[in-house]
Amino acid sequence: MKTKFSLCLSLVAAFWASGANAQNAAPECPNLPKEAADSLSWQVLRTPDMLLCRAMRADDGQEAFAVTIGRHSPFKPNSSLRDGEGLIDGQKTYWYRSEIAGRPNELIRETLVKVAPNNVAHVFIRTDSAENLGRYKQMVQGLQFGTALAGN
Repeated sequence: MKTKFSLCLSLVAAFWASGANAQNAAPECPNLPKEAADSLSWQVLRTPDMLLCRAMRADDGQEAFAVTIGRHSPFKPNSSLRDGEGLIDGQKTYWYRSEIAGRPNELIRETLVKVAPNNVAHVFIRTDSAENLGRYKQMVQGLQFGTALAGN
């Protein structure tokens, strides 16, 4: 699990470091719930095969959660790491625990959501408190994907 997560994190970091377009307006990202629209904005990174939408907090510029949308996801759920269920954009989903080597105090939860016929969204939350984890999960459950990347 750590290896797959490290690979995904490395890919995201490499894309981010590449200097690809970042923008606040994000028509392809899911719609933020109304209660989060004032406190979060999307920062976007687009590659030919993937869309990375980072929900950035307005108060301190830190990431609340991230959503990667594409045909495939490197995240593969492991049922032994299941940590509850939720409902995202009308779909039942399961949350999974994860960890980053050397960061034992971080709380990480991930899930997958099918968006459009050919795409999947990998939702990733990383925080240091149970309070923030609960708040971010609630925000994510209010996301509306519509036809995110339906043409890919």
